[in-house]
Amino acid sequence: VKKKALSTLALSYLNAPYLDGGKTPFGIDAPGLIQMVYRLYGKELPRTIEGQSKEGEVLSFIEESVQGDLAFFDNSEGELIHVGIMLEDHHIIHAYGKVRIDRIDHTGIFNREEKRYTHQLRMIKKMV
Repeated sequence: VKKKALSTLALSYLNAPYLDGGKTPFGIDAPGLIQMVYRLYGKELPRTIEGQSKEGEVLSFIEESVQGDLAFFDNSEGELIHVGIMLEDHHIIHAYGKVRIDRIDHTGIFNREEKRYTHQLRMIKKMV
C-alpha cells in the first residue's frame, strides 16, 4: 500500500514539461522528479542521478521490481544519464521531453512514438 503512494505521487507530475534543473510541475528533469516524489513521500534523496544511484539496494532482475523502485540508465560509456520510477505491469514514469509513461524491459525504455529504445537499463534499486 505504501509503495502505491509513490506511484500516485509520481503520476501527479504526468505531462509536466522537461526542464533541465527543474523541480516543479511547471518544468522538471529526471532526477528532480525522483527527488520531489520521494520528498513528498517523506524520504530525502540527493539531487543528482549519480547521488541517487548510491542509495538503496540493487535488485538482480527487473521481475523483482515493484512500483516505486528506481530504474537507472546509462550511455555507451557507462555513465548514468537517466532515472525513472517503476510502475506496475512493466511501465516506468520518467522525464523525457515531458513526464511520461513508457514500457520498460531488461533492455531499457521503449518509446512507442519513436518505435525504439530511448534508454539502456543499467540497474534497478529498491529505495524504501
